[in-house]
Amino acid sequence: MSKEEGRKKQIINLSFSLESNASLWNIVFKGFDEEVVLLSRFEAEEPEAVDILKRFGAMVVERYRDWTVESLDSGIVIKKRLPTNDLSVIRSWTELMHSIHEEMLNLAKGVIK
Repeated sequence: MSKEEGRKKQIINLSFSLESNASLWNIVFKGFDEEVVLLSRFEAEEPEAVDILKRFGAMVVERYRDWTVESLDSGIVIKKRLPTNDLSVIRSWTELMHSIHEEMLNLAKGVIK
């Protein structure tokens, strides 16, 4: 097997970030008293995978009223406001998004061959 074959491209890419009007200084020294939004970005190159992500985004909008979903050409961004001074939410959110990512990959593998 060549190195290229060993490095298969992932069907759906997941990244995390924080969005805030506060400066990093405020967040570090004042804590999460500032308004902060957790973001999970799901992106794909295959049209079928992008379609799966957008259908998933529609399900999120229906089921979770406190989450915001933005549709991108390459996938979706899911946003959730962080409760004041509750750092445990970051770990829970990350674990949930990784779990969802794995579910999406399994779903996409069945659709994309």
